[in-house]
Amino acid sequence: MTCILIDDEADCLELLALLIQKYCPGLSVIGQYDHPRQAIDAIWEHRPELVFLDVDMPEINGFGVLDACRDLPFQVIFTTAYQEYAVKAFRYSATDYLLKPVDRNDLWEAIQKAMQERSAQQLAEQREILFNYLHPTQPGKEKIALPTAEGLFFVPVADIVYCQADGNYTNIFLEGRQKEMLFVKPLKEIEEMLHGGDFFRTHNSYLANLKKVRQYIKGEGGELKMSNDRLVPVARPKKQELLQRLGNI
Repeated sequence: MTCILIDDEADCLELLALLIQKYCPGLSVIGQYDHPRQAIDAIWEHRPELVFLDVDMPEINGFGVLDACRDLPFQVIFTTAYQEYAVKAFRYSATDYLLKPVDRNDLWEAIQKAMQERSAQQLAEQREILFNYLHPTQPGKEKIALPTAEGLFFVPVADIVYCQADGNYTNIFLEGRQKEMLFVKPLKEIEEMLHGGDFFRTHNSYLANLKKVRQYIKGEGGELKMSNDRLVPVARPKKQELLQRLGNI
């Protein structure tokens, strides 16, 4: 797999190149760039399969570089020293990232993910999700990209009825589907991806879309009857907050 490294800090470039040379024999570094404009030209000219892209650069940041190459199908691994908003965006779109200083084990895991084959359509949709998260214009049409055993699946947020934990996996029940879908991601991470919307953690193992609630059924904690006629339990400590949220919809 061919790759290009982009970072405005020369020492970061050198360290990353060294780590790749030493621990990642399946990668071939075909260019290192510390200026984003040169990097954009190189991506168009050399068409790498993978780009390591720094988030924080002067003049044009990492997202600007990616936007300038939006029509080219390549995998992206972002590098960042902080910027929690960006980290959340990467998770939201299933784009991988590395925190600086780069750890060799994290690097290896990120490269293994990047080597999983994805179609040009998947890469384009994944990138669109990233841009929509960073610059939301139509939040009702947002999607999240989630890994399954077969590859990435792009889930419209508005179609999610509820999510149910299954160990380190999560079952998601979607509007119009009779059977749930199993995703290779724990419920806690999916909750983070959906944070700030209409989703509520009713129970340790359940995350419900409050816009899909048909009925609240009284009980010690109670239950929610969802739009697909399934019942979602409500933990007693969550009951009061839930009723307040339901009253504000």
